[in-house]
Amino acid sequence: MLVDMPLAQLERYRPPLTRPDDFMSFWQQTLAESSSQSLNITREEQDYPVDRVTVYKVSYDGFGQGTRVAGWYLLPKKQYRLTVDGKMPTLVRYHGYSASKRLPGFHLDWALQGYGVFAVDVRGQNGDTPDNNNYDSGSVLGCMTRGILQAQNYYYRFVYMDCVRAIESVRSFPEVGPLILHGGSQGGGLALAAAALARQKGIVAALADVPYLCHLRRAVEVFSAGPLQELVDYWKTYPQRVEESFHTLSYFDCLNLAPLITCRVLLSLGLLDTICPPSTGFAVYNHLLCEKELKVYPYNGHEGGSLIHDEEKYRFVRRSLCI
Repeated sequence: MLVDMPLAQLERYRPPLTRPDDFMSFWQQTLAESSSQSLNITREEQDYPVDRVTVYKVSYDGFGQGTRVAGWYLLPKKQYRLTVDGKMPTLVRYHGYSASKRLPGFHLDWALQGYGVFAVDVRGQNGDTPDNNNYDSGSVLGCMTRGILQAQNYYYRFVYMDCVRAIESVRSFPEVGPLILHGGSQGGGLALAAAALARQKGIVAALADVPYLCHLRRAVEVFSAGPLQELVDYWKTYPQRVEESFHTLSYFDCLNLAPLITCRVLLSLGLLDTICPPSTGFAVYNHLLCEKELKVYPYNGHEGGSLIHDEEKYRFVRRSLCI
């Protein structure tokens, strides 16, 4: 039963990077532009029925103009917190495509272990965060093709910077110490991208489950479900724009960002995944230069290792923090 390559071939799969010549300067300029913009963070305590945790509704200015990003911050009561050198390890959590930050209860597995958790929306998806950017071309239903003709105005340029700004926002809280980035599917890709772009900001680990936004040329060749269909639908109408679109996507492909990551990475893959084909995750993993671990689930699809892998993440984070 194969949806991609045999495992032995996947383990050796290391395609060349597809970075444009100005890849590094593009991201340096983007990061500088984001740094010049204030965060304007608000933090409002919420009534919540779990005694060991205080929940805050947090918002901050997203990248560009006019979009406020919404998040939950779960802060364990002082007597229940883990600490490393007097500071609390904190997860920044990114969600899957078309989902949201969910309700605070979704994050209690980490908060009740003593970690802080900052869970944020991805703009324009199914949470409380709009996408008020103006894109300079039409798109098919969904997010994948918004602004795809120009990297400077592509949807994921704003999303990736929102993710970096989430790290900067939670880093401003005085109790916060080492950061762990966490997400699955789109959230896994965002954790990898943010680890690459915010590597000077105290990140000790990135947990990327069945990551999306990886080795996108290959992904388009072999996927059979999920949001990559939006690209295909766009190209049905504009076949002359395929290469132009891939040029834009190359700036945001985690394959090209992978060598920049310096924190420890735990990556998981399902070999029967038809949304994020396993070869795309192996391609990224094999380009990582940092300390890394890979968990492969041969008979799982896009659900990955589920609860089994949750326990792998708990152990990995404790090893990364030396606790």
